Amino acid sequence: MLPRVILASLATRKTSAALIVAAIALSLVMILGIERLRHQVHANFASTVSGMDLIVGARGGATNILLYSVFHLSEPTAGIEWRTVEHLAAHPKVKWWIPISLGDFHRGFPVVATNDSYLEHYRYGRDRPLELATGKWFAGPDQVVLGSDVARRLGYGPGTSVVLAHGSGGGPAIIKHADHPFTVSGVLAPTGTPVDQGLYISLQAMALIHSGGRYAYPTPGGPAARRPATCRTPSTP
Repeated sequence: MLPRVILASLATRKTSAALIVAAIALSLVMILGIERLRHQVHANFASTVSGMDLIVGARGGATNILLYSVFHLSEPTAGIEWRTVEHLAAHPKVKWWIPISLGDFHRGFPVVATNDSYLEHYRYGRDRPLELATGKWFAGPDQVVLGSDVARRLGYGPGTSVVLAHGSGGGPAIIKHADHPFTVSGVLAPTGTPVDQGLYISLQAMALIHSGGRYAYPTPGGPAARRPATCRTPSTP
């Protein structure tokens, strides 16, 4: 009896019943879509960075620091002084660390200033290390290593001369460092991560091209923009 009454009631309210069913279906699709997106974001981050416990930056939004330092997205974050980086690196619970300095670009691709720790300790996927497809890691302040996407899309290779610029990746350059060109020393093997879209120079090179300029910050070897550092803490029993 009750089912017949329900069906009769629905028959008299076809439009409203259809809207209710459509709203419930749309809500379920949105919930499932958000959950799938959450899993994809987690999987993408896990495949981009492996084996790192901390990303250290100046006070600000954690999400912004993550997006800017790892994925090279979002707005630039504030810098931290080199003495702060050294203080953190000297902490007994820090096993290793990777300093990075951001802010420059080349034809829309981000420039990452770092040191040998980047090649030695950076891991992606299932603890996979970075490898050079050709050439060698930078050995001086006039050398640059390219991510695989940069080399492929721009047609660059070892020996190519590159001029960096300060400014947003998608907008016009604020300052072109034409007085300090770089020579490509090597190209990283493809990783399927944002690493493929970067250009890598030494911290000393970043300091040199900004020395005496508007964007000067204290760093080893001279002034340069200082950005977050990533580090790994040793496991404890």
